[in-house]
Amino acid sequence: MQSKQSLSKISNYSGLAVSAIVHVAAAYFLLSHNFSEIKIGEQKPIKIALNSFTPVPQTSAPQISEQVMIPEPTPPAPPPPEPPKPEPKPEPKVEPKPLPKPEPKKIEKPKPEPKKVEKKPLPKPEPRPEPKIEPKVEPKPAITAPAPAATPAPVVNSNLPANNKSIASAPAQKVAQELNLSNAQSDEDFSKVIAAVKKHKSYPSNARRMKHQGVVEVRFLLKTDGSIDELKVTKSSGFESLDNGALENVKKASSEFPKPKEARYLRFPIAFTLR
Repeated sequence: MQSKQSLSKISNYSGLAVSAIVHVAAAYFLLSHNFSEIKIGEQKPIKIALNSFTPVPQTSAPQISEQVMIPEPTPPAPPPPEPPKPEPKPEPKVEPKPLPKPEPKKIEKPKPEPKKVEKKPLPKPEPRPEPKIEPKVEPKPAITAPAPAATPAPVVNSNLPANNKSIASAPAQKVAQELNLSNAQSDEDFSKVIAAVKKHKSYPSNARRMKHQGVVEVRFLLKTDGSIDELKVTKSSGFESLDNGALENVKKASSEFPKPKEARYLRFPIAFTLR
């Protein structure tokens, strides 16, 4: 590209030089001749041979073979040098933690089993001695004898001991009869009492929870007004809860007991069984 520009500049300068020389020669010619004296038509035309002038050597521009210079591709700029990689820091050595020493297992001594406290059965109440039933002594009808006209004075026998007293006839006391299952099956009052007790019978909650079962025999005096007296347990079941339950059943049922003509003792069992 620079060589082409220099050639074009040289050719321009040479052309300007030639044109300048021609103009200078023409000006010299015009100044050297006096044109005021020459009249038009009088003077003969002067013939000027053009070949009289020394030709100015024309410098021909050197022919330069145009060569198309293909610019070589500029090599790409080298990439900037990569920054130096930081040296890898040495990894800290992880020292293995010492394993904890296993603690010795504590040997637990077997706890002594608590001694089972066996429930001792409640002592059975000793049955009270039943009152002996004395047979009714029916009083014999007194035979009224006609009074004698004159009663002789009694003869006192001095041979008799002083502490011997005359025995007077006293009326016999009535003893209440006892009814039970063996001798009162057909007794109407006894059947009503049994029915009332069964109606009001209830199982004691404490005995049910402990699964206690048994039979309690009770005895009481049924008065002529339907009330009861001398209520007691004549034969225990072995469990206090059942014994108390039987007495409570009789008390609750006493409101429906009949009114017998004569007071009498009643004795019968009350059974408590779980189904």
